[in-house]
Amino acid sequence: MKQTPLIAQHRNAGAKLVDFAGWEMPIQYSGVIDEYQTVRQKAGLFDVSHMGRLMVSGTGGLEFLQSVTTNDVGRLAVGQAQYSMVCNDQGGIKDDIFVYRLKPMDYLLCVNASNREKIHTWLQAHARATTVVLEDHSDRMAQIALQGPLSRDIVVALGGTAVSVLKLHHTCEATLASIPTLVARTGYTGELGYELYAAADRIGSLWERILEQGAAQGVKPAGLGARDLLRLEMGYLLYGNDIGEETTPIEAGVEWTVSVDKGIFLGRAALVAQKECGPMKRFVGFELLEKAVPRHGFKILESVSSRVIGEVSSGNLSPILQKGIGLGYVPPAQSAVGTPIMIDIRGKAVPARVVKTPFYRKPKAV
Repeated sequence: MKQTPLIAQHRNAGAKLVDFAGWEMPIQYSGVIDEYQTVRQKAGLFDVSHMGRLMVSGTGGLEFLQSVTTNDVGRLAVGQAQYSMVCNDQGGIKDDIFVYRLKPMDYLLCVNASNREKIHTWLQAHARATTVVLEDHSDRMAQIALQGPLSRDIVVALGGTAVSVLKLHHTCEATLASIPTLVARTGYTGELGYELYAAADRIGSLWERILEQGAAQGVKPAGLGARDLLRLEMGYLLYGNDIGEETTPIEAGVEWTVSVDKGIFLGRAALVAQKECGPMKRFVGFELLEKAVPRHGFKILESVSSRVIGEVSSGNLSPILQKGIGLGYVPPAQSAVGTPIMIDIRGKAVPARVVKTPFYRKPKAV
């Protein structure tokens, strides 16, 4: 298995390590629920260096990115980021990515770990212009994520004073604990948080300093188990479960990432046609009406006839809601909020209903 530059820190912290997309990654340290609660109430620190980091630069960089991603990169000012998709010619999702505009002609793409080589190869095949430079910086640049209500205070205390006014989906450069760092106000948890990019040979020091700074307030390292629970409660997509090349952004309910007015891009014709005709399936969230836990691959049933109408793509027991929640695809006729459905849980049809996501909404401060 591949290892991130933080493998020693994980082992020293007693992490339970598992194979995730070919990477030896921490699934938990103190326990999934404990780490989940830490992120919701304080702040948790995640190693996300297994993700891919690709750099696109050159005078032709913007035109190239416009042709291979679905969102409108031209709307990004320097220091802004956007969620987007890379699609094949049929509109199927090859990966969901974040695009960061770091300088007028420099862009950072954050891609999923399981798709790093696939997307790099795909982009290389379409970067035909000599004015485009595509480089894989995944090994030289590492990435960690500090997520939770205390995250801003910790980053500011380590020297990131500009972070105090950093808006969602914006970036800035900072020196944290004497380490040059790209700070992005992005994340996968629904909480206030930041993704921190730094040189691979210095990320260990940054990791340790963050935990030292936050120790008195209860900040802890968090693993993939807590991360998956947090993202599920927000209804965030997980590649390989909720989306893939057999699904489109329209079907997945993220048509807002598809800017058909920006010009020609890969998959545009298929996506325009699907927008006009309507998709054959819709991505929905649901909650169980009885105590049970839905899992990936379980069948979704029509409430009256009990016929199979779809499949659960992600599911678990929400710690904060104390009910089973899940995501999946159903025909458009069964996709309206409030629609009764059933989930086949090991041979038992458990009643459920379609609900609006996110499942969890952070209470507003009084």
